[in-house]
Amino acid sequence: MMKQLPSFADAQKAIRGGKDPRAFLHLGMLYAQGIGTTQDEMLAQYFIKKALDMGCKEAEECLELEYESGIKDFGDEINAFIGDSNDVSRETIAKLKVRIEKERIAGNIGNLAKIRQHLQLFYPEYNREKAISDILNNRHTVDADILFTLSTADNRSEVYIESQDRLLQQLYAPITSDTQLYDAIIEANNTDLLGKDESELLQCITNLTSSYKNICKEYGIKPQHIFSQKTLGLYPYIKVSDLVLLRQQGFRALLSIKDVDPAIRDKFLDCLDGDEKMLNVCEEVKDQDIQLFLISFVELNIDIESLEITSLALLKAYRKNNLIPLSEHLNAFKERLNEAGIRNPRLSTFREFFPQ
Repeated sequence: MMKQLPSFADAQKAIRGGKDPRAFLHLGMLYAQGIGTTQDEMLAQYFIKKALDMGCKEAEECLELEYESGIKDFGDEINAFIGDSNDVSRETIAKLKVRIEKERIAGNIGNLAKIRQHLQLFYPEYNREKAISDILNNRHTVDADILFTLSTADNRSEVYIESQDRLLQQLYAPITSDTQLYDAIIEANNTDLLGKDESELLQCITNLTSSYKNICKEYGIKPQHIFSQKTLGLYPYIKVSDLVLLRQQGFRALLSIKDVDPAIRDKFLDCLDGDEKMLNVCEEVKDQDIQLFLISFVELNIDIESLEITSLALLKAYRKNNLIPLSEHLNAFKERLNEAGIRNPRLSTFREFFPQ
């Protein structure tokens, strides 16, 4: 991003030629911040989007930061453009799809889930059976991504994964940079260090993997890999990227057993987009292991979403330069360290890792 903006008068002059996208971006940012002029969000968005349409990379970065910080909502913006899908022109669809494809490629499934009802407008060639095959064979394709998105119930927080992981890495740096302390945490392998949501996730993984193992053995299914407590990094925090991978693993395992009960197969596949729908299907299942697996799968998604919501909230707070929630989050972990009898570092080291 640019380090210093020009004056409002200079920015106005710079756009007169109409050829420099950065000039439009600068003027948009001046309107957004109210520098040299009255703050005007509508004009700000007009000029920033003009720069974006002209291919300005910095305008794209500016837009992404607005999404990450919560200033703008991807779903609201796209849905507002679409309105009644019957009236959307091909040009509008093509233009919006560029942005949607960027979100898909970046793995921002939570953003795609916000426009789930419109996805087939942008991907009319989507084929569910092909998507199932791609997922079971661990192929990363457009069809696989769309099915994964369409099956996402209420998880809207699976976004900006790399940014969330970088923030958590910064947040826990006072702990991980202390070799003696970090080694003590790893060696302790103490589940008391986990928060409530993390503990519930761990129990859910145990139920899921146990029932899945029994199902695969009973029906002769080649098992898909799922993280276990031993293979999932838990301390001092769980990476958001690992949570995403865990959800993908659980979904792949779910699809691998879709044919074990022909009586519910179609209901099973038609209920992937809702936790409550899935739980209703569970009531029709006679096999106890299958029932436990389906219930655990729903709980897995809920537990993962809860952790992702927390992480995303921390990212948004950081983007708004509000470090209080981050301090409170780290303090809660430090209290668990104290209760476990593990030496606690001073909180004063925390701010050193967050330069202003």
